[in-house]
Amino acid sequence: MKISVQGSDTAFECGDDYILRAALGEGLGFPYECGSGSCGNCRFELIEGDIIYPHGTPSILTEKDAARNRHLACQCKPTTDLSIKVRLFSEYAPLHQPSTFPATLTDVIPVTHDIYEFQFETDAEQPFSAGQYALIELPGVPGDRAYSMCNTGTEARRWDFQIKKVPNGKASVTLFDEVQVGQQVHLSGPYGRGYFRGFRGRDVVLVAGGSGLSPMVSIARAAATAARHGEQVFFYYGGRGLVDLAGEAFLTPLEGYGDWMHYAAALSDSGDTGSHFKGFVHDLVKSAHGDTLTGMDVYFAGPPLMGAAMEGMIREMKIPSDQVFYDRFY
Repeated sequence: MKISVQGSDTAFECGDDYILRAALGEGLGFPYECGSGSCGNCRFELIEGDIIYPHGTPSILTEKDAARNRHLACQCKPTTDLSIKVRLFSEYAPLHQPSTFPATLTDVIPVTHDIYEFQFETDAEQPFSAGQYALIELPGVPGDRAYSMCNTGTEARRWDFQIKKVPNGKASVTLFDEVQVGQQVHLSGPYGRGYFRGFRGRDVVLVAGGSGLSPMVSIARAAATAARHGEQVFFYYGGRGLVDLAGEAFLTPLEGYGDWMHYAAALSDSGDTGSHFKGFVHDLVKSAHGDTLTGMDVYFAGPPLMGAAMEGMIREMKIPSDQVFYDRFY
């Protein structure tokens, strides 16, 4: 099926794929963030033609959206040729055009009491950048789930993810309890704009909470081998208690750790925090750097509450938007 963007000469073929994936696969700057139906950033207006939602209409769509015939490009597929209204942006054009391909689970390694590293191998020659994410299609689970890679894309045909086990979560139960080593799933990617931009003459702050650990570990690994001109890297991890601590073990083997790459953790529970900062990780970042944050590149990933707190701190500190990199998930 052909999809035409109203008011422009842009058109692309979709076939039996989601509209967003098809657009990004053609290198178009279709706006999005999560790619999995939770953020709503890929809304478009349907001018002509018909679509379907294979997994049901997304709950994020409102009555106002329905009245304006607005839909989520990441969740719907065309059944006819379409004419749509959407504003394309060059900054959303993919660094690496994504594709969908099979991958085999080769190992599962515990990281903390509830985070595990899932290692996949694939025959696909599909590059990605540090900090990006992929969508994993799980058997019996409607829709795809977004997970960030923890490796850097330099390992041939390796896609590794550090994933948090969510009690009673359908995707989590399937991934942890039903997908076995040697089993094949389908990956789609890479996606995301929170990828590492390299050293740009500013110190780099990496902030992670929960399974937001994965993309920040990826970026730290990339930073360890990137061309550097004296910049420092500060890695901060936030958890509830000592049992949640993670991150440092992945940094210690890296060149520069303890010299120009540093680690600190914040623990928010009222119990024993050992020598670690007591409080939330965004408070630790603010306490450690203060006004100098405005001269740093800031990357972050984590649960929604942590993300919202980081966004608030960034606004308060007036850190320029072109120095802040993250992908919003809800």
